[in-house]
Amino acid sequence: GSRLPAAYQGIPIPAQSVRIIDLGAPGAGAQGEDRLAVRVESTRGRIVAARAQHFLAGNRLGYTLSLGAPALRDQWWFADGRKGLGFSERFSIYNPTDAAVEVDAIFLGSTAIADDEPILVPARQVVVFDSGSVPTLGDGRHATVFSTRADPSIVVERVLTHVVDGRPISSVMMGAPPSPTGQVAGTWYLTAGVDQPAAAALVVFNPDNSPNAVTVSVVGPDGIQPVPGLEGLEIDPASILTIDLLDEDLFGRQLAVSASGRVFVERSFPSGLDHGRTASWMVPAAP
Repeated sequence: GSRLPAAYQGIPIPAQSVRIIDLGAPGAGAQGEDRLAVRVESTRGRIVAARAQHFLAGNRLGYTLSLGAPALRDQWWFADGRKGLGFSERFSIYNPTDAAVEVDAIFLGSTAIADDEPILVPARQVVVFDSGSVPTLGDGRHATVFSTRADPSIVVERVLTHVVDGRPISSVMMGAPPSPTGQVAGTWYLTAGVDQPAAAALVVFNPDNSPNAVTVSVVGPDGIQPVPGLEGLEIDPASILTIDLLDEDLFGRQLAVSASGRVFVERSFPSGLDHGRTASWMVPAAP
């Protein structure tokens, strides 16, 4: 259930400084939880909150670092989901409000639109949802949107695990919401590209009901220039486009993905020598 351990209340954070809060500290009240969601609230002043999580057990090693959600939303989108042999996709839906909400999970970009029964998320609770349990969802790549039937009230996070050579490798990522006015960006930025050839390094989802044209550009001394061969790429309505980054001239470079309409853009880069992937969003321009 929801608790307010005394050890986590009234924590002072000096001006222009960082304070680390250990949620697994002995006696602090957050040990032994199968899953844990946290609401961090500033009673005075402004803060930025991030989570650093480390996992070590058996043949599995993991570390994630991500910012918290600064606000609740009624929609959360994911551009690059997977279902099939060797993949596991799990979503954690957190409702920190005082009222239960119903959430619809809709899968797009595959052979057909798929959905499941509404998900009831009790007040101040977390519900875990596995896309593998949806019988109408086919194998392969898909996009996902979680939508509430109420006011902005949830945060949704995805854990995508791929088993490579018997070793599970996971990436953790929060969904992308539309802006508070409901808009979605048409241009997304990446501060540094891949450092090695990567197939399907960029995953673009078109949420519109009309086709879009997508262009990848590189930032150089002469400004932003389209990448030859990656100009005007067609993407159908409610479809996914994967973009390979294979040219050495793009390695480590700042990139921009622009479209003629609205898009969501994830980046999926190779991770180390274990053939795993790390996932994160590119940075959206203001709609």
